[in-house]
Amino acid sequence: MNVSDVMSKSVTTAPPTMKLKEVWKLIFSKNINALPVIDANKKLVGIVTKDDLLSKLYPDYDEFIADFASASDFEAMENKLQEILTSTARDVMNKRVVFTRVDTPALRALSRMIARHVNQLPVLGEGDRVIGMVTKGDIFRALFQQKFATIIPGKKQPKRKS
Repeated sequence: MNVSDVMSKSVTTAPPTMKLKEVWKLIFSKNINALPVIDANKKLVGIVTKDDLLSKLYPDYDEFIADFASASDFEAMENKLQEILTSTARDVMNKRVVFTRVDTPALRALSRMIARHVNQLPVLGEGDRVIGMVTKGDIFRALFQQKFATIIPGKKQPKRKS
């Protein structure tokens, strides 16, 4: 089973110039965890995740420990949010993107996600263009449907012999 067998072909992307307010809306309205950032030729140039957005709002661990009182200051966080929303996808995207290709075995892609501590991978096709996304869940679902088809909800259960 290859990535092409389990990936989502409907992928939401963003240009590097998209304002973070729009990036935020896309990620949360479409209930996705990551948004590939592509150039005019549909080539992958970065990725923005929910964690990337949230880390811009909330202090990292060292800042939190150094100034615990301000870490719980929601008014300051709201002010920071207003500043952040005027930046662009390019400003927060991770430029070192872990990706996969359509012909990669699904288990190899899963291993890559586990090793790199990511939950999804952009799938690149011809010309390094983004053509899909694959998640850990996509691969687990396919594996369980393949191996345990008789116990997956929605599948007809075999009759037991007495």
